[in-house]
Amino acid sequence: MSNQLVSLDALPSAADFYERFWNRQPFVVRGAISRQVMDRLITADELAGLSMEEGPQARIIRTAAMKSDWTCRFGPFTEEDFDTAGDTDWSLLIQNVEQFHPDTSTLLGEFNFAPRWLMDDVMVSFSCPGGSVGPHIDSYHVFLVQGQGTRRWKIGHAAMTDEVLIQGLELKVLVDDFVGDEIEVASGDVLYIPPRFAHEGKTLDAALTFSVGFLGPKVSELFSGYSQYLSEHEELDQRYVGDGLTNDSAGFSITDAAVNTLRENLSGHLQSKNFSQWVTEFFTESSHEDFGTYAERDAPLNSDELAQALGQGASLFKPEYIKFAVTSPDDRKFCLGFDRHSFVLDESLFPLIQKLMTAQALNPSDNPELFEHPAALGLLLELYNHQALEFTP
Repeated sequence: MSNQLVSLDALPSAADFYERFWNRQPFVVRGAISRQVMDRLITADELAGLSMEEGPQARIIRTAAMKSDWTCRFGPFTEEDFDTAGDTDWSLLIQNVEQFHPDTSTLLGEFNFAPRWLMDDVMVSFSCPGGSVGPHIDSYHVFLVQGQGTRRWKIGHAAMTDEVLIQGLELKVLVDDFVGDEIEVASGDVLYIPPRFAHEGKTLDAALTFSVGFLGPKVSELFSGYSQYLSEHEELDQRYVGDGLTNDSAGFSITDAAVNTLRENLSGHLQSKNFSQWVTEFFTESSHEDFGTYAERDAPLNSDELAQALGQGASLFKPEYIKFAVTSPDDRKFCLGFDRHSFVLDESLFPLIQKLMTAQALNPSDNPELFEHPAALGLLLELYNHQALEFTP
């Protein structure tokens, strides 16, 4: 099946996106991101400065005439590295830029039609003419937002199942060419590429590219994550004691009935509300090792201080780089996950959380109905003190 690149006039609605494109077909939107948003994103000089710090995961990829001669170096880097890099054939890539440069996270609000709870990170690359990471496939969905400069992309027509990679490289580069569409992109253009669609970008003039990735976990990661959650809750982590065994299970025989009992035991946990609550925690864990610890801020407030600030006109908002995950209200309750922590909340608090998830400012004067629940202020205090919310400037 061929899924050729299509051109859209605007980013799709959620309904159109999941029906036509998600996991199915790549698309391009010219000028999809406004200049107002683009002007807030990290610059090339700021990206270079970020690569000199200890925390960010940075690498420089240098291309050559023979792909077998390509190199990949990991940061942190120095000014000398950039002074001697030359003007062609290299790229700088940094992961999780939305965490280190919060203004870059404003880009995420453009993709609310996608599952934000699956968002992995914003990787930003600066590349000189000739810079590339080669033809490759990814396991994740990605929106490629062009910043400065222009790049030429080639996008495959179908998901690739059996890729063959060049051996001996630290990069996963395809050996063979692939059938696809070629397109040039400029500032504000957006490309959507589904998982395992081969693609290759080549830089025409010095360019910044913002890669917004959505990555799902492996089955093994789900089982491992939930088992860790159970181990931390002794009342849920009950030992198998062999209920229902008969003489057929004597010696070394594991009967079908015993296997089914174990399977039903596991299934029961997966069907429980505890599993739903854990899911909101699991999908709000940061992909960067320095984040995701539910850390309290250095100067927490008490409830009186928060109430006074709000009463004097202050507003709270959730920055775009903060990831929430919520379940739908059920039995008058719903779960909110943030930073590998979760809350079981009354459904009457759902509108307040929905307001926060839009990154809009929140205060009692403008939204008195959202503060009617007696637990509203306490929840906002907990979220603020653990750095999920900030005061507007």
